[in-house]
Amino acid sequence: MKTKIFTSFVLVSTLLFSSCSKDEDQSIQLQNQSPIVLKYEQMATIDAVSTEPISYNSENEFHAKVSSNGVITAEHVGKTKINLTNGFDSKSIQVTVEPKYNLYETPNIEWGTTKNKIKTQYGTPDNEDADGFGYLNYSSSAPIAMFLFNSNDQLESCAIMVKMVYASTLTNFLLERYLPINVDTKDYTATFINNLTTAEKITSIGLLAYNLNYLEVIYFDASNIFNQTKSTSKTFINRYRNIAEKLISSQE
Repeated sequence: MKTKIFTSFVLVSTLLFSSCSKDEDQSIQLQNQSPIVLKYEQMATIDAVSTEPISYNSENEFHAKVSSNGVITAEHVGKTKINLTNGFDSKSIQVTVEPKYNLYETPNIEWGTTKNKIKTQYGTPDNEDADGFGYLNYSSSAPIAMFLFNSNDQLESCAIMVKMVYASTLTNFLLERYLPINVDTKDYTATFINNLTTAEKITSIGLLAYNLNYLEVIYFDASNIFNQTKSTSKTFINRYRNIAEKLISSQE
């Protein structure tokens, strides 16, 4: 009787050990430290080992993509997760894409924010009219920031005036943050979006030459600007011009 019990114990132990060994063999051994920190267009390889084939997936390809063999390519500034699975086990690793260029802090683009909340965030404006208001000394390279509001005093657009001497840096600054969808090098105008497609709620970023001294970066609620006519868009830009001219003249 004791021999039978012992034999049964050995068999059960063997099965349990084999099962644990099998699960361990099928696990994914991930060697990378999390997060993986990259800059725009940099690449890194995920160091993962498994007895089973591993598949890779990025939760947000706007920030980082991953190939079928685990090579990560940094896309735009921000964070995402890369998920790994082999059918038996799964792992994830965070990827952070950091900016290389920091001309200015991205303004508040939470569309619908109240006028009073913007004033609380940025302080008393240096110039204000019925459409919106603006600030001087936003940054050394981008000295002017402006905000426009709708009839309900809700934020619908903002603009940053960047010194022309930073033109090449500004291009890199925008490219590492946003996806270009329309570029006209002749007129020095460009349009960017902060997502991979226009199907989702996004912000549109327009770049244009204001004068010989400044470039203007305008942030719009895309659902608003994409439905506007060219004449309406021109009026929108003119509203900024009225504020900008007063700010610039106050410095002279």
